[in-house]
This record gives sequence, C-alpha cells and structure tokens, in this order.
Amino acid sequence: MTTGTIRANDELWNKAVKRGLICLPLYILVPALFWLGFEQAGYGMDWKGFGLGALGWFIALALRGPIGAASMKLSQNAAKNLMIASSGVLEESARLILIAVTSATSSWALSVGQGWAAIEVLYTMITVVAIASLAKKTDEKSLQAKRMLEAQGTVQASPLWGILERIWASAFHIGSTLVVARYPWAVVALIPIHSGLNWFGVKLAARAVWQSSVFIACLGACMLAIGLAQ
Repeated sequence: MTTGTIRANDELWNKAVKRGLICLPLYILVPALFWLGFEQAGYGMDWKGFGLGALGWFIALALRGPIGAASMKLSQNAAKNLMIASSGVLEESARLILIAVTSATSSWALSVGQGWAAIEVLYTMITVVAIASLAKKTDEKSLQAKRMLEAQGTVQASPLWGILERIWASAFHIGSTLVVARYPWAVVALIPIHSGLNWFGVKLAARAVWQSSVFIACLGACMLAIGLAQ
C-alpha cells in the first residue's frame, strides 16, 4: 500500500468517524418515534414487554457466540455467510419462544417488538463507537477490519443511511413479532425471510448503500403492514 493510499484512507476514516459521532444521538429518535407513533395511535407501551423484547434479542445475540467460535475454522466469506444464515434461525426462534411463554396478545407483541428493535438500535450505536475506535489503530487485525468495512461501503456511506436502515429494520422486527403472535407457524417462513433480508442487505450495501436501504425499507414496511393488519 502506497503512502498516498494510506493518507487517503486516513482522511476517509477521519471524516467517517467525525460524521458518525455527530449523527450518533439521532439513533435514539428511531425507537422514540416508533413509541410516540404507536402511543398516538392508541397502542400504549407495556414496559415489561418492552424489556423482555430487549432481553430476547440479547439472548439471540449471545447464542451466536458458539456459532461464531465454530466459524473461525472457515474462510472469512464462509464464516460471514454462516453468521448471516444463523441470524434468522436464532432471532425468529427466540422471538417465538418468548411470545409462547408470555402472551400472544397484539398489544403485548407490539411492546415486545419495540423492545427487540430498540436494543438493536443501541447495539448499532455501540458498533458505531467501536468502528470509530479503529480509526487510529494500525495492528494487523484492525487493518483487516478496516479493509472489510471499506469493501462493504460502510465507511464511505453517510451515517444517515445507517439511521434509515434502523427505521426499516425496526419496522421488520415489530411486524415479525406481531405476525408470530398471531400465527406461530409463520416462523417457518420468517426464518429464511429474516436471513435473506440480512444476506441481500449486506450484498447490496457492498454495491450501493441506497440499494440496500430501499430493499430493507420495502421488506420492513411490508412486514409491519402485515403485522398491523392482523
């Protein structure tokens, strides 16, 4: 890598970090606006359900740990595909179990879905901070992570795309929770849909972030509409 390329990459990362940290507080608006919108529509929040939804997402994330450890023996691309494929299985299964052992009422499911979506927004905010911390690191693992993020288009894209993506993803999670609450068997379809959403989202983002955003927006809006129509 030439000195000119290194300087260009440093400038790219410095700009990305600055923009990302400035926009970081805007992520909070995503769950806040969903809560306000549903509140105005007459769907009050059940905060216990909200908390359990957040816990359900966290459990699904923790279950990825063993899969991540097992994938270390695979190639980088195969490991990434395995983690993406497992996302739908773990999240939708955890969502189904959570609803099954608590309540399947629409108001409860709506609160669970909002909690599920909100904790993912928080995780995204932590990820933004973690990416920012890479900017000054020069060890081999950090450089590999930088190259991967650059190849995915994550660094070059405006952070506003990330906020929009959280809106669409939140709509998907809330809609999925409502669907599972009404039709538990629908999890059979939601697992591949969820994994496919993540897989195509990543693929499209590497080509053009706006294409990924449009794709996730369409699927997320459709899922929320289906959930609310039940």
